[in-house]
Amino acid sequence: MTKLKQLKCMLCLILALVCNVAWADGPFRNHRYDSFKILNVTSDNILFIGNSITDMHCWPEVFKTSTGEYLPIVNRGNSGTYSTEQSNNLESYINGKPKKVFMMIGTNDIATSGGLNFSPEQVLAYVKSMVARIHARSPQTKVYLYSILNNKTGNRVEATWLKANQLTKAYAEATDKVTYIDLYDKLTNVANGGQWSYDNLHLTAGAYQVWAKEICKYLQEGEDYTVSTVYPDNTLGKQNNGGLGGANGMRATYFSMLPISNEDVLVFGDEFIKNGEWQELLGNVNVKNRGTGWGYGGDIATTSKLIDATYAETGVEKQDAKAIFLYTGTADANGTTDMETVKANYKALVDKLEQKSPASIIYLMSLCPTNNATTNADRISVLNAYMQSLVGEKVKYVDVYTSLLSGTVANTKYFYPSNYLGALGYVEMAQAMKEALSADFPQDTYTVIDDATAEARYAQAGLRNQLTQVIARGLIAERGDAAGQYNGEKMKAFDAKMAEANDLLERNDITQEQVTEFANALNAILNETSELNPERLASSVALSSGFLRKLSTEYMIL
Repeated sequence: MTKLKQLKCMLCLILALVCNVAWADGPFRNHRYDSFKILNVTSDNILFIGNSITDMHCWPEVFKTSTGEYLPIVNRGNSGTYSTEQSNNLESYINGKPKKVFMMIGTNDIATSGGLNFSPEQVLAYVKSMVARIHARSPQTKVYLYSILNNKTGNRVEATWLKANQLTKAYAEATDKVTYIDLYDKLTNVANGGQWSYDNLHLTAGAYQVWAKEICKYLQEGEDYTVSTVYPDNTLGKQNNGGLGGANGMRATYFSMLPISNEDVLVFGDEFIKNGEWQELLGNVNVKNRGTGWGYGGDIATTSKLIDATYAETGVEKQDAKAIFLYTGTADANGTTDMETVKANYKALVDKLEQKSPASIIYLMSLCPTNNATTNADRISVLNAYMQSLVGEKVKYVDVYTSLLSGTVANTKYFYPSNYLGALGYVEMAQAMKEALSADFPQDTYTVIDDATAEARYAQAGLRNQLTQVIARGLIAERGDAAGQYNGEKMKAFDAKMAEANDLLERNDITQEQVTEFANALNAILNETSELNPERLASSVALSSGFLRKLSTEYMIL
């Protein structure tokens, strides 16, 4: 086999695996991406895109207008994500043409271990391609690009992120409708840990208060109202972690500093809860997420400490919530702890909630089924049955187990992948929650899409993502006549076909045949334009070097 053919085969392998292979923590990220497919972004929304630093925070409830309303923020951060993954899923967010987009890209890309080890130029290539796609679909959308934050993790090289910030800033300053927001200096203490961060990378409430205060001016830009953050200026010194460290401890600090009103519906629980955008799923701004950090499942002990932090006295007003949903015990039920002990711990947690918020109606949510029939029968069903025994005047039971079951195991329609809840599963859970709330609070409005609408949105989002991944390939390609570049003149054919593809993306009845036709046509142009030049192929291989490195270590293909 010639060197040219070897390079061609390697590139094809990389492109296929980049789209289909999930890394060690891939299931966690993939089920959150999956959940985005049924959520509806509109032209009124403000979209936040990024990795865990975006994902972890409670953005929709942190800002209010001068008239006392929450801003219509939607969070599309995903912990552990790379620019490649955000690019692959971008169409799920921008189809509704959001008013503003705030984006932090590159933190995981530049990681030398567990990341892509991207160069600053590679980070910029993805930033530019995503901005181009946003403006091709929604020219009026204003885009704000954040700097990569200072950090100290041992696998990110300072010179790399500083250069990436420099390149991103220069690009933004030379581009209309793009603004660069430099948070680096304001949050440099994150790298020093302490009250600012528990891992020298992610942020506590005090750090987010600085961030939130800084972007108020951008959130109100072009509006007829002013914006302020609900965090008090003394957040750093007042925040409470409930005795938790790491990601859960940092999440706890947010909960400790966010006000609670008697119109709120709090949703406590494990990773399934954290990864659900419940405010959007239930169509009500007063529904607020109080889930743990990332990783499958969660335990009763951690949820208990999050509740302690939520109700800690920090100087922030905390009324009894209207209602509280509780979904916890996944790790306990899937583990080996004696079930009588698990029941006792669960009962203690319910007692704590009743004591902390006596006026609230508490909904105990059954645990979801797993793909293990024995676990379902011997442990999960046992705990669910115990929850039902706790029902009283203000304690109620919500069954989300039965509708997600197929025979004796989890219905794969509702889970993606494996035991992680998927988009359609989140809809089923939200429907059960709405039914419970509507029965007790008929005067309130909760809006959940029906199964048919959810399935249609899900299918269309999947098709759009397929097509736009090919569009992204052409936008990321460097154009010119030098080695490693795609011929600029010949790429005009790609641009013309891409414009046709963007017209197709405006429709809500796209078919697989149309996507396949356009994808094949766009790929054919790219393959012809590259002329299979070894240097150009080598450049494409270099762009995917981080993926190649992961493949070589985790799948031993090289």
